[in-house]
Amino acid sequence: MHATPSDEAPRPGLSQENDRHAAPEADPEATSPIPAETPAKKNSSRRLLGAGAVVALIALIGVIFAVTQGSDDDEGATPAASASAPAATDTGTKYGVFRQTSAAEVEAYQQWLGADVEYVVDFSARGSWDNIASPQYLLDEWKDTPYRLVYAVPMLPSDDDTVSVQAGAAGDYNSYFQTLAQNLVANGQEDAILRVGWEFNLESWKWATDDTESWKAFYRNIVESMRSVEGANFEFDWNVNGGPNKYDAVDYYPGDDVVDYVGVDAYDVSGAAYPYPENCDGPCYVAAQKKAWDVSVYGGERGLEFWSQFAKEHGKPLTLPEWGVWARPDGIGGHDNPDYIQRMYDFITDPDNNVAYAAYFEYDYSDGAGGKHSLEDSFPNSATKFKELFAPLYQQAAGS
Repeated sequence: MHATPSDEAPRPGLSQENDRHAAPEADPEATSPIPAETPAKKNSSRRLLGAGAVVALIALIGVIFAVTQGSDDDEGATPAASASAPAATDTGTKYGVFRQTSAAEVEAYQQWLGADVEYVVDFSARGSWDNIASPQYLLDEWKDTPYRLVYAVPMLPSDDDTVSVQAGAAGDYNSYFQTLAQNLVANGQEDAILRVGWEFNLESWKWATDDTESWKAFYRNIVESMRSVEGANFEFDWNVNGGPNKYDAVDYYPGDDVVDYVGVDAYDVSGAAYPYPENCDGPCYVAAQKKAWDVSVYGGERGLEFWSQFAKEHGKPLTLPEWGVWARPDGIGGHDNPDYIQRMYDFITDPDNNVAYAAYFEYDYSDGAGGKHSLEDSFPNSATKFKELFAPLYQQAAGS
């Protein structure tokens, strides 16, 4: 891990179902360049990591629930999700990871997993229009690598108090997004998947607003401006933060003609189920983790079940641009939770959900304020379950 306070990655969305627990907002200049060591050629054969041998050696290990402490009510014990590890199911889903702006970190992740990734998620600095339109350090890092870029596009610069969603709706900022599109095309990222204004239903983002019509018009302007650039073959992921939030994302849907995917960021977070009570034992953990899935992550008004149906109704594939376990300073994350990993596997591999791609957020914040997600560094039980279930899927997708 190379993160320092100056090059921390942007924090994933903090669920607003319990806003008083929201962690501090990320530094707007959060992601800084980290040079690659040995980037591979984009159109060359994929690197072979001996993944088949590694996957074949992965054994089934019993689930041990992490010990954490908190203070909240809890339900009685209920059965956990199936712990079986079926053969890899080919649903056409692609798999990726966030590992900062670093091809070397992605390579290290592949070595750890024993399988290749196809997609990389990344974020640029976003303090100014120049940061947004010309993120050259990021483009240099991913140029001539074999990965498809899933890129979070800020709608507004975080350090400029003169900007507004309404001005964006009027077309005032179109030129910045045309420049971004030109830079992406010029650097071999003409097929990038773009998460324009991701997690817009979280009030902490600069582009969050209760002016739904202006937001939709601004989004449409961005998509149309970027599509107008010669050589562009982008796909656009309309990306919500899962669960209940201040703004109802449904009201911000900009139209089927400017959306290629419906994306959901789906972390193991639940103000209704966590923190774990003091002296929580095995059945207590099982009950809390199941409740989190049932009422926040999958169930509830705006859980994965809802968004899967929403995507179907609009004829769009579903995506999971960010997902992961989470140990949060406020306690409302599930910590080391292999049950969540199992349930996400079951959801992703269910053909009825039509998941086009899923990317794990493999990162721990060094300042402590953003919490922890890294399977390799922080959550051994979830890591074992993830390798058992997902390594074959990653490798199968990379070889198809």
